[in-house]
Amino acid sequence: MARTEAMKPVFSAIALQWRHLVSHYVAEWRIIRWLAPLVLLHSLIYVFLAPPWQHYDEPGHFLYAAYIVRGGISAPDNVAIAREVADSMYRHQFWPPNVRPDLLSPRPPAIPTDQRHHPPLYYIVMASIINPLRYLPVEMQLYAGRIVSALLMTLTVLAIWRTVQTIVPDEPRMALVLAAMAALTPAFVDLMSAFNSDVLMNFAAAAAFLGMAIMLRDGWRPAGLALALLGATVAILTKRTALPIVAPLGLALFWVAYRRPLRWWVYVLAASAGAGIVAVSSFTLTAEGLQTQPWLAAIERDYLRIPLVPWLISWADWGRAWPWYQRTLEVAHSHFWVRLAWGHIPVWPPVGDWLFAGLSLAAIIGLCRGAFTSFATLPLWQQRWLWLCLLAVAVAWFALFGRLHPLLLEGQPYIPRGRYLYWALVPTIWLVALGWQHLWSERWRPYTPYVLLAVLAIFDVAALMALVSFYYLN
Repeated sequence: MARTEAMKPVFSAIALQWRHLVSHYVAEWRIIRWLAPLVLLHSLIYVFLAPPWQHYDEPGHFLYAAYIVRGGISAPDNVAIAREVADSMYRHQFWPPNVRPDLLSPRPPAIPTDQRHHPPLYYIVMASIINPLRYLPVEMQLYAGRIVSALLMTLTVLAIWRTVQTIVPDEPRMALVLAAMAALTPAFVDLMSAFNSDVLMNFAAAAAFLGMAIMLRDGWRPAGLALALLGATVAILTKRTALPIVAPLGLALFWVAYRRPLRWWVYVLAASAGAGIVAVSSFTLTAEGLQTQPWLAAIERDYLRIPLVPWLISWADWGRAWPWYQRTLEVAHSHFWVRLAWGHIPVWPPVGDWLFAGLSLAAIIGLCRGAFTSFATLPLWQQRWLWLCLLAVAVAWFALFGRLHPLLLEGQPYIPRGRYLYWALVPTIWLVALGWQHLWSERWRPYTPYVLLAVLAIFDVAALMALVSFYYLN
């Protein structure tokens, strides 16, 4: 009896902790019950507002999945389904009025942007979705794929919300604000409602950043490690654009292994050692010059599709590259925020371009100010999350500029768009919101993110009006 009495405080503590845990998950479920349907409904508006084939490379993405349905990954072109898609594109005025696809040729009609150089993961998934619908009109199959994209968009926003909850659990409103910012970014939601492999990549990357946030906070937790590794793997296997996520993932794993503060020279030594190991294992010097190792040459040929040695050498041609860097910065930034469809529909030009350029510049100034005033007072794991975000954004832009290389001997290179930065959307909107907050005095900081949210909401309405005007009123 005395032993039972002695255990009562322990039982009471366990019961109290259990009730607290249950109440926490009930509160989170209440938020998910209204947040998820709202995001899904908003995404579905974009799904059905844009006519068929009016997203980046959508015909090519759909045909890749359709070819798998009709013959497997390595199947040759299926002329019948290609003709159906071309006819649908013509009927929905994809081409100018004087352009008509050749539907009588024994060869498939010319449809832009063949996507079969991409890894097959996304297309196998989508083939399983459209396979039961293969005898329905291609437009219905396309919209089925877009609805799947809207569902992934909803999960992406929930992952962002949960990431903010993980990093700043005492600011639940900020979690909703940042999730809403992602859901209302016009160009992002437009792409995330398309039949496009970027959708799966962006969702997987958001899940990976959630896993990294959990690891930085809690250490080697199975949930965080599994989310980070699985999310990054799926993103990389979906599209090579996500390959730079290896950098923040590697840093997160390093910090989980060394949770105590480290001196600056440790990072320099670790980075130097890592770069040396990569260089020695990846390249070799022969009589013909620098060459890639056989294992890297296979990846270079089958996945990266970039000649790595000329790519590295091309970075030294700074004089020729600089004007293209400037042009890429301008184009990619505007396409990240306020360009729709194939990038040819601007939202509220030129106000949108200048306004978001100003907001980004203001966020950078605010981040610099916060670095000297308040960031050092944060717990170590929260400071490391900020550094992780900075690294991810920096690597994303570096990789974007890298798409210009190797530079052409003459002529204009392909200018990469802002959609190549969306794998780093989570750290981007985090830094934008944080920098905007620290631009203001401490008294006004709790309210300033709502200004950003209001701006995005206004431009989201303007984006919907731009789509209606371009496709249905002209």
